[in-house]
Amino acid sequence: MIARHKKMIKALLDANHYVSVTSLADDLHCSEKTVRNDLKVLDQWLERYPTLKIERKPSVGVRLKGDDAAKEALRRDLVHARDDEERQLQLLKRLLMADKPITMQQLADQLYTSKSTIQYDLEDIDHWLRPFHLKLVRKPNLGLKIEGEEKNWRVALSKLIESLVDHAHYMLNEQQLKMVADVLQPYEVAFIEKEVQEIETALPFPLTDEAIISLTIHIAIAVKRMKQGYRIQMNTTQLNELKQKKEYKLAEQLARKIEMWLAIKIPPTEVGYIALHLLGARVRYDRVHLNEGVEKFFSKVDEEALRVTRLLVEHVSNHIDNRLIHDQELLLGLTIHLHSTMNRLRNGLSITNPMLREIKRMYPYLFEMVLSFIKQMEIELQLTIPEDEIAYIVLHIQAAFERIQHKQHGRKKVLIVCTTGSGTSRFVEAKFATAFPEVDVVGIASISKLHEVIEEKKPDLLISTVPLSTHAIVPTITVSPLLREHELEMIKDRLFHWRKQQAERKLYKAIKSLLDEQLIFLDLPFTNREHVIGYLAEQLHAHGYVYEGYKQSANDRESISSTYIGNEMAIPHGEVQFIRKSVIAVGRLHAPVDWDGDRVRLVFMIANGMQEKERIQKLFQELVDLSEDEETIKQLKQARTVNQFYQCL
Repeated sequence: MIARHKKMIKALLDANHYVSVTSLADDLHCSEKTVRNDLKVLDQWLERYPTLKIERKPSVGVRLKGDDAAKEALRRDLVHARDDEERQLQLLKRLLMADKPITMQQLADQLYTSKSTIQYDLEDIDHWLRPFHLKLVRKPNLGLKIEGEEKNWRVALSKLIESLVDHAHYMLNEQQLKMVADVLQPYEVAFIEKEVQEIETALPFPLTDEAIISLTIHIAIAVKRMKQGYRIQMNTTQLNELKQKKEYKLAEQLARKIEMWLAIKIPPTEVGYIALHLLGARVRYDRVHLNEGVEKFFSKVDEEALRVTRLLVEHVSNHIDNRLIHDQELLLGLTIHLHSTMNRLRNGLSITNPMLREIKRMYPYLFEMVLSFIKQMEIELQLTIPEDEIAYIVLHIQAAFERIQHKQHGRKKVLIVCTTGSGTSRFVEAKFATAFPEVDVVGIASISKLHEVIEEKKPDLLISTVPLSTHAIVPTITVSPLLREHELEMIKDRLFHWRKQQAERKLYKAIKSLLDEQLIFLDLPFTNREHVIGYLAEQLHAHGYVYEGYKQSANDRESISSTYIGNEMAIPHGEVQFIRKSVIAVGRLHAPVDWDGDRVRLVFMIANGMQEKERIQKLFQELVDLSEDEETIKQLKQARTVNQFYQCL
């Protein structure tokens, strides 16, 4: 059970009445769609409490129904679950910081628990370490020790620290500092952060607030590890190449200050390590860069990043909207993003995109377009570009798409406040402008520059993706980086006192036009994803809609990135070269199957050979809308015949 699920259960436990889905979404800073999906997960989780169930009342909300004794037992279990998480974090921290093997008994004594509990926790620790290429080794008669390369060790340690950071404020609070005090000294962190902010002014582009904190943590960990006698290994060729870059000179300046302040010697390889993180840090693109001139702007960025951006914009323009190719803001913002991305990937650095799943669900067609282009470019670039990076690229393009749909004009002045990268901030700006074309978005500000931007722009309202001080002199609305529907309603109420309009039932004409009742299969018995995809692909082939290679193509596509879009629904598909005629095959499973970590019961396999951009966009938008349409999904799951299923749409 993830943290959001626990918060939702606690909210239902604390309420003596029905709670609306909108209210839960507001409190948990997520979409209503996410709340509905989470409620389904909680339905299953609550099966261990026979007298408890989540009761739903249409147009009213949900509540936790059951006797008081069971609710009290659930409360106790939630407390224990929180204790388990804290214990596992402490266990992980001790293992990562240990200079020599440590026994399970020693760990049990330090954490005031039993050896059997430690043994159970080690399974989760093993799983947590795997993505960092670290191993938990059990040494006979000695104990436990984590082994792996120093750079991987530091990345793991930084992720552990970042998991304790209050991401809403991008700072370590007092309790969190106590948790990590034996890893990072607070005075060292404060000094390093100040120096990072100082050298930021000499970088070609400003860093995001998030990047400053991440860079600070990485450098503080490097200092800690150097004090313990550990050093980064870097080959001479890579180090010499780094020494030619401006970022190395800045890293050297920072290193000399750290040496003087913290009485530590920093070798050239460690300076190179800092330079790598400066090169890979996420940066912001501000419109002020245009004042310097486009040519000067492009002279600062990686030539390969500019070339790839132009090719990518041409690709999505051909598939989505021809006007995208003329959007200079998209070209500039995406170029600077890829400038950082390619530096990260060339140097083995990675980032996590917390919005990945939501972006894939909300914009599956655009994600597919970008993914197909990236996979073609990877061989030429000799880089593997992960989904997290692709999702940020999607945000840049979606922002441009929304921007060209509605030009902004009007009287009221709004300032966007965002701590993450330019892609996220441009997305928020574009989506806001689309929803409120009569409102003037006067700019985008980071927290560090907020007061001076307010002084200059004098906005009427702040739209912020991070909670701001209650003493702010300008009215503020806090939203998520994806600016979801319920948040747009909240802004609408504040700005214009508009009433919410009840949405009409959606018509799924594009989906229905591609359905063939011979290719709708109800209550399939399959228990895994591969069998479902294989069966539907074989049926498409048998009915003459696709060629022989379609089945393998669909499986290959699924192995790259899951096509799950929410609400137990997935949309697998193969390459267009294997398609004879466009159609959708539908499989409703007897019971949900695991779909790369998600539960899926409705599978819409798309054989899409259409050339018209508008029709393709309409189809994918309807599929996303359908995944959010609780009533229609319920009817599709309950339909007794193929014709009933068809008529539900």
